[in-house]
Amino acid sequence: MERFDWGLLIPLGGMVMTGWVFYAFVDAFRQWYKHRVMGQFQAKLLDRITSVNELGAFLSTEAGSRFMESMTSEAAGPHLRILRATQSGVVLSVLGLALFIWNWLSPTISGDAANAFYAVATIVLALGIGFILSATLSYRLSKQMGLLDTDRRQVSDRPLPTV
Repeated sequence: MERFDWGLLIPLGGMVMTGWVFYAFVDAFRQWYKHRVMGQFQAKLLDRITSVNELGAFLSTEAGSRFMESMTSEAAGPHLRILRATQSGVVLSVLGLALFIWNWLSPTISGDAANAFYAVATIVLALGIGFILSATLSYRLSKQMGLLDTDRRQVSDRPLPTV
């Protein structure tokens, strides 16, 4: 029986870490740019309003109410966070189960490596189940509190009001 080469895990871990850091930087830049553009748009829109009467008339329209909503809140509801927790839970659970199945079906893994894979698979599966339970609990609590309004859409999905 061949022994598992632990030296393969170091480059693999380095690649995963590098990919995650790159993703985090790109996502942070994308969010910053989105906020910057939205801020510039909102500033230009407010610059075009010259009197209190114009502001009141604008805010009484549907576009004005969406504008105020975008100024006051980042997201319209918990939908996105519940969806992300569900997705993360499903992916981590499937990964954990795949690690268990791979460990059971692979005859070349030694006893020490098998124990390490069982530990990693257990942690990943537990995280996945925890995310799914968290999403389920968040959904039920949000529904009880009336936060899940099916008529409301995310602010980022709405078209920008025309000026």
